[in-house]
Amino acid sequence: MINVLKYELKRLFSRKEFFVVMVIVFFYISIDFIYHSVMLINSPFFELPSAYQMWLLYNKVRGHWGQLFAYFLIPLFATVPYSDSYIEDKKAGVINFIITRCDKRLYLFCKGIVVFFSGFIVVFIPLFFDQLLCFCLLPVYSPSENVFNHPTYNAYQFLSTVQLPKLHSLNPYLHNLFYILLNGICAGVIALISYSVSFFRKMNRYLVVIFAFLFYLLENLIGRIIKSSTTFSIFDYLIILPYSNKITNYQYFLIFMIMLIFISFIIINFRYSRDDT
Repeated sequence: MINVLKYELKRLFSRKEFFVVMVIVFFYISIDFIYHSVMLINSPFFELPSAYQMWLLYNKVRGHWGQLFAYFLIPLFATVPYSDSYIEDKKAGVINFIITRCDKRLYLFCKGIVVFFSGFIVVFIPLFFDQLLCFCLLPVYSPSENVFNHPTYNAYQFLSTVQLPKLHSLNPYLHNLFYILLNGICAGVIALISYSVSFFRKMNRYLVVIFAFLFYLLENLIGRIIKSSTTFSIFDYLIILPYSNKITNYQYFLIFMIMLIFISFIIINFRYSRDDT
């Protein structure tokens, strides 16, 4: 199993699609960061946001850019690097070479792990890098937050309906890290969905990406339509909304992610069984 994982990881890191996506994500984040940094040049120190508020998905300083990233770009960035690798292996005949040296089920399982990992890192690493950039420019805690004589990291919750306020009060940077992990996990699951779809007949590398993208948009659309006190739109769980009437329930997010992983493996196993018969 370790050898198969190493082989798949080596192929992932050598793919031009992986390299291109990483360059695009870092370029997007860097341009956005530079743009908003320039906007803050003439701001008095006491009006500057804290480094955690400047983070891309905090939706206070860089709102529209962060929303665009979470709502449209994550499914594209997650699926392009490696989700179509099974189709490419089949087309090139590589799969026949691999399964003579290991069990096919093991090969598919290891590929699924690496597909999830590919989606995770192309989102997690750039978002983490973005937070580090914010540290380079802004104070850890800004005087602009200090209200009601509370510490700045604690006072901000009195002005907002920020999700997970207890974690935010404990440490807003851990709060941001939690969201970075959520975005990485969501991207990994989207990549896994795209991978499972690639097992259907008449699929190509473009349809695999398009299907996952449309699925993500449709889930968010339906989640917005459903009338409930709790939001069922995944988008609302990936971006920090300091001023929002959306009530998030992270048990739903966890259950939904697990359900999608489970469904993906059912599809893969079903198609594997049919191919072997």
